[in-house]
Amino acid sequence: MKHHYSTVRITFLISVLIVLLFFLTVTSLFAAAPLPQAEIMRLGERMYREGILPSGTPMPAFIRGDIEVDSRSFSCSSCHLRAGLGSFEGGVVTPPTTGNKLYKPYRRPPSLGDKSDQAGRFIYAKTVLERPAYTRESLATAMRFGTDPSGQTFNDVMPRYPLSDHDMYILISYLEELSSKPSPGANSGEFKFATIISDDVNQEDRQTLLMPLEKFIAQKNQQMGMYNDFIKFGYTPTADMQFAFRKASLDIWELRGPPETWKEQLTTYQNNNPVFAVLGGISNLDWRPIHDFCEAERLPCLFPITDFPVVSETGWYTYYFNKGYAQEGEAVASYLNRLETLPIRTTILQIIQDSPVGKTLASGFQNSWNELGRPAVITKTLTTNELRNKATLGKLLKKYKPGVLLLWTDAELLTNLPKLISQLSDPKMVFVSSGYLGNKTSTIVEASRNKVYITFPFRLTPYVGPKTGGFDAKVPILTGSKDFGDRRIASRSTTMLQQATLQGLNLIYDNLQRDHLFDVMSMQMDVVVRDYERLSFGSGQRYVSKGCYIIQLGPGVEPTLLPKSGWVIH
Repeated sequence: MKHHYSTVRITFLISVLIVLLFFLTVTSLFAAAPLPQAEIMRLGERMYREGILPSGTPMPAFIRGDIEVDSRSFSCSSCHLRAGLGSFEGGVVTPPTTGNKLYKPYRRPPSLGDKSDQAGRFIYAKTVLERPAYTRESLATAMRFGTDPSGQTFNDVMPRYPLSDHDMYILISYLEELSSKPSPGANSGEFKFATIISDDVNQEDRQTLLMPLEKFIAQKNQQMGMYNDFIKFGYTPTADMQFAFRKASLDIWELRGPPETWKEQLTTYQNNNPVFAVLGGISNLDWRPIHDFCEAERLPCLFPITDFPVVSETGWYTYYFNKGYAQEGEAVASYLNRLETLPIRTTILQIIQDSPVGKTLASGFQNSWNELGRPAVITKTLTTNELRNKATLGKLLKKYKPGVLLLWTDAELLTNLPKLISQLSDPKMVFVSSGYLGNKTSTIVEASRNKVYITFPFRLTPYVGPKTGGFDAKVPILTGSKDFGDRRIASRSTTMLQQATLQGLNLIYDNLQRDHLFDVMSMQMDVVVRDYERLSFGSGQRYVSKGCYIIQLGPGVEPTLLPKSGWVIH
C-alpha cells in the first residue's frame, strides 16, 4: 500500500512538472519580446525572406529528417512566396503561411495530379489536404517538427527549423502581420494607378504611351458599370467575378528638371494620393531615381519604356521588358564566346563613345565577358570629336591590330566603316548596336554588310496574334529594316497591360497586397508577344525578355534582316 502511494505520488509530481515545463515554455515563447514592434517586423521579415536569424547567422534548417541545409536557399519565401499566400510548383502545393490563413481551418484546393477516393475526396500524398486552425503553440511545433495541428506530417522537403523561443516569437509575430492589410492604393472596390513621364519626352511619345493606358482604365470602369447593372437585376456573381471587377483610376506623375530632383517629386505625388502600382512610364534619361524610389516605397512599377533600366540582382519592385542597351552588349559577349571560328588569340578592341548609351553598351558586354571568364579586351573611350577624327581611329587600329571591333557609337561613323574594316586584322568583324544607330542602321554601306554584325533585341519572325484579337490593329508588326529606331511604345504598353498586368490583377482576388501581385505574375506561363519572341516570368526575375539577336543586313535599300544567332544567346 505504501509502495502504491509512492508510485501515485511520483506520477502526480511528474505530471505537474510536465505541465509546469509546458507553461514555462509557452510563457517564454509568447511573452512580449524586449524589442520595438517595428524591429520585430524587420527581423521577422529577414528570417522569412532571407533565412537569417536576428543574430545575423543563417537559420538552422533540416530536410528529409536530418539533412542540414542552408536556410538562405531554403527560406520561407522561396516556397510560400513573399506575400505568404502560397504557390504551386512541381506537383507540390505550398499553402498560405499568413496569420489570416494559419489561424483558420484550411482545405487545400484540388490541383493537377490529384486522385480521388470512392467518396470523391481528393487524395494527394505530397501535401496536407486539410487541417484545423493553428494556434501559436501548434505553429511553433509545426515549424520545429513538421506536423500540423492534427498530427499530419508535412512533405519532407519542407525544412524543420529548430529555433529558440525568442527567434520563434519574432518569426510568428511577423507571420501574424504578413499580408494582413491591403496595400495603399487598393481596396475592395478600386485600384489606383499612376504612370510616370519625364519632361524630356516629346508630345508624340507621351500621347502614344497614354493612349493604351487611358483605354485600359476606361475599359475597367466600363466593365465595373456593367457588373453593377447585372447585380441590380438580380444576377448572382461567382467569387471570381466579385474580385475581377473593380474601378480604376490613373494619375500622371510628371517629372520636371534633372533626375536628382525626381525623388522629392515622386514622394510628393505618392504622399498626396497613394497608388497601388505604376503602369508603364517613359523617359529618355536614366531610370535609376524612379527605380530606387519604387524599391524604397515597395511600389510596383510595371514595364516602363526605358533604354536605361537598372541592372540589379536584388531589385524587386520594377518589372522591365529587358536590360535595355546593357542586354545588347551582353548578346555580343555571348555570341563571341560561342563563335567556334574565332581564333583564340584574336584581339578585341572596344571603342566607346563618351555618352550614357555607349557606356551602357560597353558595361553590358564587359560584365558578361568577365562572367564568362574571358581575358580582358582593349577598351578606349573617345569623345564625339575624337571619333570624327579619322587619324585618331587609324592610330588605334594600327597600334592594336584588332580582328574584332566593338563600335559602341552613334551613326556618325557609318560612312567611315569601309575604311575602318580595311584596317582590321582577320576575321575583320565589326559589332554595332541597332538601338544606338536607330533608323540609320539600314544605311550601312552594302559592300561592308558582310563584316558588320548588329544587335537586335526585338522579334524577327512574323507574329500571329490570337484570333480573338487583343492587340491594337493600328500598331504594325515591326520586323523590317524600315522600323529600326522605333521605340514600340504603343505595342509594348499594350503587351504590358494585356499579357502581364491584367492577368496578375485578376488573379490576386481579395489579397490586395503589392507583393502578392508580383508573386502571381511570377507564376505565369511564358507569353508569346508581338515585340519579343517571348516573355518569361519566374520568381525574382525582373527582365522578362531575355533574348537578343545578332543580325546582318541583306542587300538593297530596304534590306532583309538576316539572323546570325538564335534568340536566347545569354
